[in-house]
Amino acid sequence: MKNKITLTLFLLGFIFISAQSPWTRDQGKAFVQVGVTGLFYDSFQYDGSEVNIGADVSDITTQIYAEYGLAKNLEALVMIPYKSISVKNGSNSESISGLGNVSVGLKYKISDKTWKISTGAIYSANSIKIDENIGLSTGFNASTFLPYVTVGSSKNKWYYFGNIGYGYMTNDYSDFFKASLEVGYEIIKDGHLIFLLDTKNVVNKENAFINDTAQWPSYLDRQTYNAIGIKGNYEFQKDKFGANLGVIGATGIDNAPLAPTINFGVYAKF
Repeated sequence: MKNKITLTLFLLGFIFISAQSPWTRDQGKAFVQVGVTGLFYDSFQYDGSEVNIGADVSDITTQIYAEYGLAKNLEALVMIPYKSISVKNGSNSESISGLGNVSVGLKYKISDKTWKISTGAIYSANSIKIDENIGLSTGFNASTFLPYVTVGSSKNKWYYFGNIGYGYMTNDYSDFFKASLEVGYEIIKDGHLIFLLDTKNVVNKENAFINDTAQWPSYLDRQTYNAIGIKGNYEFQKDKFGANLGVIGATGIDNAPLAPTINFGVYAKF
């Protein structure tokens, strides 16, 4: 079951950023994206085996993602997710709502030649809500510090970049290795077709996987996946606002839900 393919659908917005590009916002310039992501499932992969929950889970996230140019070659970013989770088993239901793992970060471009090179770090806070009486939470019961390096370039109608990073997690959660690759081609004016790869793999195995009773299948420790897909991006008004559309498949999934996510969102540039 670890090789089971799970499709992830992206409609009008790629809400959770799979990769950080080497480009930075000019000083005083901003990018803001607002979207809603829905995850609906009744089974998940747990320690190499598929587990049926015996209930229908709805995990909906409304998120704001923003970037702002602080100075030449330096930008800040913030991600604010608000989650609403419900579990229904016949006439019985439980629910929880609240902030997920709020993230902030900095990115600095260290080379602006043909190949752009940037380095950065993202900190995700343990800002979640937990209800141990019903066994639900709105995110990972840990904080994460993720430093990374990203390299990329563009030529004619093509752009391409990749990054690697290492995630340090608190509260006995396992550290992980993260790598992403994205290649885009302008198929129409202001419209890109994009190919992407994204992988997350556990580096060590800590005790939260066994000891943390507040974990919920969406936010288990030791999450692993390898994703491949395509998406589209179109700017309705150049450098003003646009939207995304895409499809991603994942294999090698472990300790995560076996279901697609559906995402809606739009972005604006200021």
